[in-house]
Amino acid sequence: MKQHDNASNISDEQSANGLGRMLQGVQHVGVTVDDMAKSLEFYCEVLGGKVALKGSGFYGSVLHNTLFQKEEIDALQQAVSARSLGVPDLLDGSRDALDVCFISFGNTCVELLHFRDARLDENAPNLFAKLPSGVGHGNASHISFHVKDDVDLNAFAKNLEEECRRRGITNVVCNHVVHVRSHEERLALPAKYAANKFWNDPDYFVEGYSDSEFGDFQGWSLFYCKGPNGEQLEFNQVTRKAKIHFDRARGQYNEANGTEFEAPRARAPKVKESV
Repeated sequence: MKQHDNASNISDEQSANGLGRMLQGVQHVGVTVDDMAKSLEFYCEVLGGKVALKGSGFYGSVLHNTLFQKEEIDALQQAVSARSLGVPDLLDGSRDALDVCFISFGNTCVELLHFRDARLDENAPNLFAKLPSGVGHGNASHISFHVKDDVDLNAFAKNLEEECRRRGITNVVCNHVVHVRSHEERLALPAKYAANKFWNDPDYFVEGYSDSEFGDFQGWSLFYCKGPNGEQLEFNQVTRKAKIHFDRARGQYNEANGTEFEAPRARAPKVKESV
């Protein structure tokens, strides 16, 4: 098998102009599961992961738009139902709901997503059938990049699309938290609608949502984005109460498995020596 190494084709200047300096690695890898109970047993009891955050029965228009805005726009443009594109109805909790669990493996996390009939519980099957699991298939998974705490996540979403368009990567699309009917409407939205923040941020207050009770998830923030191949990406930050739980789970993992993983943190700027 002939292998070509094109790594050197990416110049230092191209890398420096990107957004990598605003990230601190991968925060989690997510997978949509059909059986939550068996998944928890496997990732926690078989592989030794530790639960960081877990919640069930999530719904609401902000969450729905955060996860599925791109597919909703595609359905409108194709004149088909959003459900035919694999979109559950999370708008008001009358039809479908989402269960979520983050499991720490010290250096990164696994997120389990489970979409189900809102009238049932976590033991219900996932709404949509499992995809083939061969590596050649595009499966229902996503990668979440950890954005540094001092970066404005709403501004980062806008910068990401602008940087991609500058490079001619036109199919990178960042979801926003409110309903729109076209990408033109989406791009014209104010910055406060870019990221889903699980706390009351006065600079990015979303009416009817930001003053909600977020419980253990307070301090979580994210936006969903389609990558250049249509792959599902997420960009997130972990602060406040949510960070306390992730730090706890990392410590429990270290204690149980003899590891010494530390919380990701930005390197302190170098101090120039005086001449």
